[in-house]
Amino acid sequence: MRKRVFTVLGLAGLVTAPFLIAASGCSSHPKPAVNQAKFTPTATGTPLVAAAPKTPAPDAIKMSQIREKALQVIEESANDPDGQVRGYACAGASLVPSRLGNVLLKGFDDATPGVKAMACTSAGRTRFQPAAPKANSLANDPSPFVRISAIYALSKLGKPIDPSPLAGYLAGSDPLPVRSQSAWAIGEIGNKSALPMLRSAAVENIARARPLEIQIFQLQCGEARVKLGDNEPIEGIRAALFPARPEDFETAVLAVQIIGEVKDNRSMDQLIYLSEYRDARGNPMPAEFRLACATAIAKLGLDRGSFLADEYSKDPNPTIRQQAASVYGYTAKPEHFAALETLMNDPSPMVRVVAASSVIRAHARLMGEKLP
Repeated sequence: MRKRVFTVLGLAGLVTAPFLIAASGCSSHPKPAVNQAKFTPTATGTPLVAAAPKTPAPDAIKMSQIREKALQVIEESANDPDGQVRGYACAGASLVPSRLGNVLLKGFDDATPGVKAMACTSAGRTRFQPAAPKANSLANDPSPFVRISAIYALSKLGKPIDPSPLAGYLAGSDPLPVRSQSAWAIGEIGNKSALPMLRSAAVENIARARPLEIQIFQLQCGEARVKLGDNEPIEGIRAALFPARPEDFETAVLAVQIIGEVKDNRSMDQLIYLSEYRDARGNPMPAEFRLACATAIAKLGLDRGSFLADEYSKDPNPTIRQQAASVYGYTAKPEHFAALETLMNDPSPMVRVVAASSVIRAHARLMGEKLP
């Protein structure tokens, strides 16, 4: 699943979340020519060569042992008092349902709507068939977020479900976060007949919402349209990569994530440029933005952004450490396992569960396994 933090579901955290969103116009922004073989950690031009890891890369046996520890951390996280941690335990469990299917199923019965929604989307993405009866039982849940997620899950599981309520959520008078999640679900389900509805929803019934919510909703509609084969919004998504004001960084991080999700390889150079950019005082972009770039770049096929995770893996802010841990899951190199093992012992439960999920993701990638 997209590792955006589910603020829409009440699971506060990183700006990056799976139910978030398209803006406009990018042609005036610089598109620097970047040699991908020299993806550099700073704007000074210092090439990122294959530097020797700080500790030796573990062998296959040691990596398997770290993976076993990760499975244990996810199981423990499923019982955490924090609903956000339990939600992330569901997401981690979905990466290895043959071992942790019980953790994923447990999320469907959670008292917190965000956890139930996370369980639905995780089960749907991994097509975990044992979850179908539980997803069906949540189709009439009091929370619209849970209902939307249940429709998504049942659709992905190939079960009979009427998806038409998604249209009502998308174009109706519900709060924009609900409409945003509906747009995400429509894009993931893949019904191209929804394209006209997405185009009109992005400009209708939004006048009274906060500007940030409008931007997020429009980005989400744009992402859904691109997933359904309409590439018109991609320039707007690219434009959102360049924040003009501090308050634009949240949508900029979301735009970065969308670029990775829709595999917009033409934006690779822009992401590299922005991850390295420094202002006149030598200040880089915010950590959240740079780490989001590292993840998106990895999703686009370039695994050299792990130096950014190295830079932030010991940050005082647990949210930054959490995002650094997530990057390692996508860059997926043996030498990352030592850092992830350390992060699985972090004081923050959120950091621990994200690090554990990244261990499983990285191990699967190294073994040639395909993950959702």
